[in-house]
Amino acid sequence: MSESTEGLPPGVYPRGDGYARKVPRKSADGSDWEEERPVAATLAEAKKERFDFYHPELGWILQGYKLERSRSTESIMADDSLSVPAPVD
Repeated sequence: MSESTEGLPPGVYPRGDGYARKVPRKSADGSDWEEERPVAATLAEAKKERFDFYHPELGWILQGYKLERSRSTESIMADDSLSVPAPVD
């Protein structure tokens, strides 16, 4: 693994054999703390390992499946993908 962070999203740094990022959190008593979360290089790896992944248009995808923030209405309306019903046998 290369120690360079070139091409990585801001805030991502090398950790062990992979990458990680710090996410600010607030505890129940109101104090601030930082959670360290693993970051995958590909979406397939993120889904398999349940790591975070940064998508250039959608932003952070948490644990390989959940968007960190909601998509804008414009983004949803511009999505031209089609749903395909599964065959029922």
